[in-house]
Amino acid sequence: MTVALVVTTASAALAADAWKIPYGKEKGQVACYNANTDKKFAEDQPFGPMAMRVVKDRLWLLDSIGGRIYSFSQDNRLASSLEFKGLPGNLVLEDFALVNGSSGEPESVWFAEAAECFVRKVSLASGKELLKIGGNGNAPGKFLQINQLETDRTGRLYVGDIGRGVIAVFTPYGELVREIPWQRSGFALDKSSSLYILHFSDSSGYFLNVYTVKGQLEKSLHIGMPELTNARVWAVTPDGNVIVSFVPATGFKGVLKLFEITPFGKILKRLEIKAPTTMNRYLAGAGQNVWLAEADFFKAPQGAFEVKSIKWGETR
Repeated sequence: MTVALVVTTASAALAADAWKIPYGKEKGQVACYNANTDKKFAEDQPFGPMAMRVVKDRLWLLDSIGGRIYSFSQDNRLASSLEFKGLPGNLVLEDFALVNGSSGEPESVWFAEAAECFVRKVSLASGKELLKIGGNGNAPGKFLQINQLETDRTGRLYVGDIGRGVIAVFTPYGELVREIPWQRSGFALDKSSSLYILHFSDSSGYFLNVYTVKGQLEKSLHIGMPELTNARVWAVTPDGNVIVSFVPATGFKGVLKLFEITPFGKILKRLEIKAPTTMNRYLAGAGQNVWLAEADFFKAPQGAFEVKSIKWGETR
């Protein structure tokens, strides 16, 4: 199978473990492109927010069609809104990654756009574009289809390109450091900036490979489970456990299998989830919590875009 600041007080309060954002084009709403919003719609699938993150007690949400990024406070109020400028007309923003300043709070944001495959870094305070890298192409440092962005504690940028099957690593200043072969299985960084990737072998199933900041393979842990498909690494918990999802052996029927796996390969938790697979980043780890987006882009603007804390089943 194959995510200038304006403060406002819009929206009603919700429970601390959920957010609910209306569809629409106004500030504080998220745009959607489908047969309900455009009579000339002729795409294979509808589009809406492609990525979300939960950082501390805030939801950060990419308005992929509207060309904006929002943050919402714990009580569901719109805390900030930034509209990106100078983007292509056929706009789809694929994912974003926040960069913290010296205060430990997000200071800038990297985001990827689909049309021309550029990744841009923008100041969250002023909206000024700070850097622009990539562009469409099949050479190192270029991209064909960006699926995922991550930043580590030093500000390095990691770009997952499912078109070329690589993770490209850049300095905080946009210089290409290396590219790592990748089976399009998602990836995550831990607090030490180690990189976690799942690798599939026909003979043995899945291995969890961990790379150092210098790109050296530090550990390869056998996970097995060869009957499962479409693996994706989502997050590394503060304890070093890895959150991964798979399509069941019976094929995708709207449900994914979600696991929390220890650094020693033991399955600590498991759950079946229904996910909006039209998104790139619909699941986010924040501390010990895992958050899941609930959205139906086919029916929008009916309903709302929601994010809820998942409840793990019994440990087995």
